[in-house]
Amino acid sequence: MPIKSKENNLLELFFNYPTKHWHFEEILRQSGLSRDKANKWLKRFMKEKLIKRVKKKMEMPYYTGNHEHPSYRNRKKLYALTQFYESGFLDHLQSLKKAKTVILFGSMARSDWYSESDIDVFIYGKSDEFDRYKFQSKLKREIQLFTADSKKELRKMGSGLLKNIVCGNFIKGKLDFIGVSLNG
Repeated sequence: MPIKSKENNLLELFFNYPTKHWHFEEILRQSGLSRDKANKWLKRFMKEKLIKRVKKKMEMPYYTGNHEHPSYRNRKKLYALTQFYESGFLDHLQSLKKAKTVILFGSMARSDWYSESDIDVFIYGKSDEFDRYKFQSKLKREIQLFTADSKKELRKMGSGLLKNIVCGNFIKGKLDFIGVSLNG
């Protein structure tokens, strides 16, 4: 994996802890940035609507992720996908020969993940080539694997789980395994 940029070190704080109140001194300690650099990036992130600065009367100001804003959610999704790409995770998922469809879903697909969130992967087909532990180590996140090898196995999954899967990011394949046609 490439070395993280200082910008990403700072942004990662707001992605992994989206509702945390970050005081400036703590940002400096956690990011390893100088005061000038941190100030520069914080101003830029505020301008891009990625973070908010909050100053309540008689309290120290703090920064927090602007998790309701589309810019924040889009940038967070791109950040996660970049991490998956740079680690080789996306290529690995696409290379699974016996997997007909592979979908990333859950909090990672919705961009509402935080530091302790896992990665949810659905595989329709065989998953025996999937190297879960290698990528758990690389990405420093637990990977939850959901598999179905037939329509019969698919029916055993709850409708809520299936809806969540279908709303995920398709890495390989399509929805034809559930018999839905979007072209009528």
